[in-house]
Amino acid sequence: PIGTTSQMPASESRHDVKKPFSREFSVDTKTHESSIKVELRHKKPLPLGFAPLFERVVYPGGKLPKEHPFSFESAIKDRYAMPTASLRTYRTINYHRLCTGGFNRVCTERCRVYWLAQNAHGHTTPDWKIHFSIKKDLKNLGLAWDILCAVFLDHACEFGIKVTVAEALGDGKWPDTQRGREITLYVFKHSEKYDSSAPAEAVGEGVGGAIGGPMADLAPPSEVHNFWLSKEYERSGSFWRNLIREAEQRLQHYKIESAGCADGDLPLGRYASIRNEAFIPWPPIDVDSQALKLRHGKKIKETSNKDKKADGNHNVVTADDISSGVNKSTVVRRCLIYPPNQSGWNAAGHSIHEILSDSWHNRGT
Repeated sequence: PIGTTSQMPASESRHDVKKPFSREFSVDTKTHESSIKVELRHKKPLPLGFAPLFERVVYPGGKLPKEHPFSFESAIKDRYAMPTASLRTYRTINYHRLCTGGFNRVCTERCRVYWLAQNAHGHTTPDWKIHFSIKKDLKNLGLAWDILCAVFLDHACEFGIKVTVAEALGDGKWPDTQRGREITLYVFKHSEKYDSSAPAEAVGEGVGGAIGGPMADLAPPSEVHNFWLSKEYERSGSFWRNLIREAEQRLQHYKIESAGCADGDLPLGRYASIRNEAFIPWPPIDVDSQALKLRHGKKIKETSNKDKKADGNHNVVTADDISSGVNKSTVVRRCLIYPPNQSGWNAAGHSIHEILSDSWHNRGT
């Protein structure tokens, strides 16, 4: 798993410690071999929370302080506030907090345009996410958020991260089907669709279509750089693997409890997993009509968009109906849905993300 350094190329992680030369390959004297061991023994370990990009510890202890505007405690105290924060690396990145829909989010304007672009294309473009599995005890979840949000910020991530807060705010219950996805880190993957004209119905809603994403021809010239979507904002597989290693190290240091890998995700470590949540057709294109008939105990008629008016007096089988086996309809109409857990970690069949494919290539497999 990616959460361990032993299976990854040594050059990718600052946590890797090279072993002294073995006698089998070394032609050096014992004195030289001894000096190597002394050098390694006296090499100071990097402090917890060290951020290579900044060459220092940005957040002491590797987690947000409670008084930070993005901390879990701050979000619970005032969900309606929209605080901002900026970090300067090779350029300034501006972040803000949103607490909506049962989630507390920290993101950039670019991330919100990314969500807009995904929505404009029916959520069919690549939607890769790194999930962190955190036991739902509020103290455990709050500390995990403060750790992972700090990782997100001190790695200068360009898009967004979110945590479930519905139960903390008394606004609902985190569903069992989403166990293992308590904290989500968005992994941007560019799509050529973002550089083409938006669907006509989306344009009618004020969504533009141009090179650089849906806001490129709508934002003021002085601000367009904040909304620009292009391949240059993708991060390499090694960037994400190093971030995951760092996140796993900090979570383990603070003895954060995992809830186990989410059903349908591909595990990357003790806490981290990956999934492409692009929408898929449902029922599946190759579904056996006889199987549907048996499941519902009656003859089922499949319909297309052209048949909607003719079938207006019939109920439609939804994804929930099919997955639960509820027998309440005689008509099946295919639609796009969030991929059910049983459909796996890349149900849409998009190209494997470099987080995985680069790693396989580097290992010669």
